[in-house]
Amino acid sequence: MNDRPARRPSSSQVTGNTQRRRQQGRLFLGALVGSAVLAVAATGLAVRHDAEPDRSDRVSVGRSCRSTLGQELELSCGTYGFGDLRHVCPTAAAGGGWCVPTKAVTVRNTGPSTVYVTVINGPRQGIRVQGGEREITPRHSATLRPREGQLLFDITLRGAGGDPKSLTVTRVQ
Repeated sequence: MNDRPARRPSSSQVTGNTQRRRQQGRLFLGALVGSAVLAVAATGLAVRHDAEPDRSDRVSVGRSCRSTLGQELELSCGTYGFGDLRHVCPTAAAGGGWCVPTKAVTVRNTGPSTVYVTVINGPRQGIRVQGGEREITPRHSATLRPREGQLLFDITLRGAGGDPKSLTVTRVQ
C-alpha cells in the first residue's frame, strides 16, 4: 500500500486548466454574440410588419408637424410630429406585409404663413445629406422625395415670420 497522500496539481496546472475553460467560454460567448448580430442584421434588411403601425413612431396620413420657432430656426418634423420617415408599412387591414423604403411624402401647409421645407436623406444610417429648401404657401401641397435609392431621414420646417407653422401629411408612398 502506498501511504503517500494524493498528489495535488501544481498551481501552473490549475491556472492552465482555468485559462483553457475561460478561453472556451469566450469562444462560445463570441459565437453566440456573432450569431445574434447576424440575425439582427438580416432582420434589419427586410422588416415584416403584421400589426397596425404604431402611430407614435411611423409616418402616416394625418400626422402633423407644428412649429412656433423663429424664422431662423428649423424644426425636425421626423422628431416632432411625422415619426420615422424611412419606411412605409402596410396596415393589418391591408393584410400586413413587408415595410418598404419611403418613396415620397406629400405635405400640405395647414398654417397661416409661408413655410420652407428641406428633405434630409442618405444612402444608409449615419450618412445624411440635406437637400435644397422648398417654399410652400398656405393651403398648398408639395411632394417631397429622397434621392433615388436613398432613405428619407427627415423633413425640416422653417417659417418666414413669427406666425405658427404647420404641415400635415396627406399622402405617403
